[in-house]
Amino acid sequence: MARDLLIEIGTEELPASFMTSALSAMPAIAEDLLGRARLVHGPMQAMGTPRRLALRIEDIADTQPDLEEEVLGPPRSVAHDAEGRLTKAAEGFARKQGVALDALRIVETDKGEYLAARRLERGRPAQDVLPEVLATLCGRIPFPKSMRWGAGDIAFGRPVHWIVALRGESIVPVEFAGVVAGRTSRGHRFLAPGPIELADAGAYVDALRNAHVRVQGDERRERMHDALVRAATDMGGTLVPDAFLLDECASLVEEPHVVPGRFDESFLDLPEGVIVSVLRDHQRYFAVRDGTTGKLLPRYLNVANTANDPETIALGNDRVLRARLADARFFVDEDRKSDLRSRVAGLDRIVFQKKLGSLGDKVRRMSALATSLVPEALAKQVRLATELCKADLSTSIVGEFPELQGEMGRYYALEQSVDPGVADALRDHYLPRGAGDRVPVEPVGAAVAIADRADTLAGCFGIGLMPTGSADPFALRRAALGIVRIALEGPMDVALGELIARAHDGYPGGALAARDESLDRIEQFFRARLKAFYADAYPADVIEACLGAWQGGSIRDLGARIKAIAAFRELPEYESLAVAFKRAFNIAKDAPEGDVDPNLLEHEAEHALALAFSALRPGFDSSVARGAYDEALGAVARELRQPIDRFFEEVFVMVDDEDLRLNRLRLLGGIARALTGIAHFHHLAT
Repeated sequence: MARDLLIEIGTEELPASFMTSALSAMPAIAEDLLGRARLVHGPMQAMGTPRRLALRIEDIADTQPDLEEEVLGPPRSVAHDAEGRLTKAAEGFARKQGVALDALRIVETDKGEYLAARRLERGRPAQDVLPEVLATLCGRIPFPKSMRWGAGDIAFGRPVHWIVALRGESIVPVEFAGVVAGRTSRGHRFLAPGPIELADAGAYVDALRNAHVRVQGDERRERMHDALVRAATDMGGTLVPDAFLLDECASLVEEPHVVPGRFDESFLDLPEGVIVSVLRDHQRYFAVRDGTTGKLLPRYLNVANTANDPETIALGNDRVLRARLADARFFVDEDRKSDLRSRVAGLDRIVFQKKLGSLGDKVRRMSALATSLVPEALAKQVRLATELCKADLSTSIVGEFPELQGEMGRYYALEQSVDPGVADALRDHYLPRGAGDRVPVEPVGAAVAIADRADTLAGCFGIGLMPTGSADPFALRRAALGIVRIALEGPMDVALGELIARAHDGYPGGALAARDESLDRIEQFFRARLKAFYADAYPADVIEACLGAWQGGSIRDLGARIKAIAAFRELPEYESLAVAFKRAFNIAKDAPEGDVDPNLLEHEAEHALALAFSALRPGFDSSVARGAYDEALGAVARELRQPIDRFFEEVFVMVDDEDLRLNRLRLLGGIARALTGIAHFHHLAT
């Protein structure tokens, strides 16, 4: 009878990142180990809190299925001597496989004749197999860093204190890190610190919930969010939403309890971003807005791991927060003594990268590059925005709160009467910071953002600092994807080839690798990022076909190609046309270019195809020139399907007559080249 399996590893408190990485990896590790162990099972769920990592697997089979397989042994030349008798090697093979000598046979393989045996391995009970499986699972759980403790040599994220391993009601005798598994778990450290005896694997979640441990992360997060919303409402405000903080706090507690706190109202004269950063990034507190005005309230919400004595917790939190905010006020007041323009010269003393110069050098390169991306009417704003965009890096507040870079530049710029559009660009040129972040919406900020990233890419690739599989210290992948997203979602397109060439040429001669080599590396890097960017929305062959025809120009143009080809594949005419286009490409790929001679169109079918393509061509070329690829392909589907199908049914291209053959190849070659200008149809699956 199939039963549920549970393993829980109880530890000292794990950091949030350790718990997250471990729980995400455990199901895949278990799937692999159970597959190798030939144990059939149902769905599995990883669960955990800072003090425990758990995996529940439904319907583990009682026994392994029998395994019958043919095992190859030594080659025939080794297994038999000159008289044809079995050798010691053959006898050893039979002994190892547990079969009689007369059960061995010779089989033919692609490498020659080999000795073989049919081996039957009877399935073992799951209870005998699982101890090794679960011990191996424990040892393979990954952590950003592991530690050793006591006299043992086992490494784990934190010391292990208890293990629960149950298959149904039965204990699985697992031992790991000197701890022998049982059925005893532990409740909440403060609210239910005693042992919990689990009757069976299925009782786990409810038993821990009764002991103030919400072991399922989704339940813990939902309960916490609801409590935060209620507490904010009780204050007369609304919770400032923060997905990161929700996940982070849910990974820091076993049962969430919300503790309200307050700070002195005088601190509200600080920039809002500073207050939120102190609350969020330094204290892991949630901010609250006034429900009517939308302004921050002098209140906050802390998620604690216990409901015991919340007043004392709040007093301690208030005291720490008051000191943090006082420090922030001091830094802001000090920064206000100098305006942003006076800080620009100091960028020459800040190293960007030792081979690429200072931040001052980078800003000067960025200025020329960003200005080239906008109309003359915006050039003055872009130059000023670029000059000031890194100035806040030398401020005290950004030194203490690096996450406020750009935000504080904007704040100080507005205080110092800098043009609001320029001030916004100081903040927005850092966008997007990640996959879910917004992009700059105004061209000034977008131009500076693109120039910043392009300069970094050109410089790093030019001195050989390309990302590897495990390292990307200058976040070049994110920089490339940022340029792609700004081009597709922001206020301006990007001509990629021109951009990276100008970025490379902005460096002084000799600073970077050979121009052609460096630009080729960057283009290939961008192509890989574009493949990854579109992979979730479009088939791989569509992306590959469009990248093949794209010449590294407009990023929006590539998107239009991909969208058009994906839509073209949905047309009823697609399969027939795709086959015809592939045939045309394969037959005529080496054909000489030139006009088709109408006098050599002997067959009615080739004459009809030539006429149809000639009539189609002007509108087709016009659509392609405008990037209206869907329009061009729609016309092809309507006008060419019937004549090109008929041509391949009735006309033999490779005739002996050279003039006729070359004329037909020119006809097919013209069609193939026209279509290949949109996408490489020979790369598309049919």
